[in-house]
Amino acid sequence: MKITHEPDAHRYVLSEDGEFLGEVDYDRKGAVLHLVRAEVPVEKRGQGLGVPLVKGTLEAIREEGGLTITPVCPYIAKYMMKNSEFDDLRA
Repeated sequence: MKITHEPDAHRYVLSEDGEFLGEVDYDRKGAVLHLVRAEVPVEKRGQGLGVPLVKGTLEAIREEGGLTITPVCPYIAKYMMKNSEFDDLRA
């Protein structure tokens, strides 16, 4: 599985072998990304894709550097509360 950043679409996409597995949408204000939605397609739900989607997105944001985030999406906010290794990304 890999995460791809699509800045023109304001999203990070999780895929495997070209198959779309989920996305995190964001609004950007300066150097702050407001992560507004994490979604896995209905037919893929229940397969444990939410964690790799959110974790991969946060890791990609960290690798890009110079950005902080505000988790608006409840799923992302909850993930971050349970995984303090991403606290450095908070705006």
